[in-house]
Amino acid sequence: METTLKTVLFILLFAFIIQMQYNLDADKTATRQLKNGIELAVHDAAMAVNPEKIAEGKIVFDENQAINNLKASLEANLNVRSNGGYVYTPNKTSFYKNDLYIVDLVFLDDRLGKPYPFTYEDPTYNIIEQINGPSIIAVITTESPRWFNGRKTFIRQAAVYEYKK
Repeated sequence: METTLKTVLFILLFAFIIQMQYNLDADKTATRQLKNGIELAVHDAAMAVNPEKIAEGKIVFDENQAINNLKASLEANLNVRSNGGYVYTPNKTSFYKNDLYIVDLVFLDDRLGKPYPFTYEDPTYNIIEQINGPSIIAVITTESPRWFNGRKTFIRQAAVYEYKK
């Protein structure tokens, strides 16, 4: 009887450890993919510059085109689709199971008239960044796609793409 109880206990312990490992692995994978996706999307958004202002030696973002580039990049790299605005719903084959949200998108370009470098601070998302040139800053968040029930975990990633002057 003692051996049976130990065996059952070890099986339950093993199942618990495997469940934790799967959830932690899902968290890690989701965080890495979200970081890579937002980094690529911010880079693509930063390609939308006003060519007339470049001729004047200034970098000014075409914000509408930049947002379109950002959306297209996120859709392609994270396998999601835009619901309009800054909400993205995962496709059936996506790793993510819950909506993704762009919670902050900031354009810092030569229209500001600030001398570079300067320090950008956003206390809401704990961002403190030395800005050396025109930049785009984005913050994305979602709930981690866990395999087993448990405490909800939210993932938030920020990315900055800047032109150095």
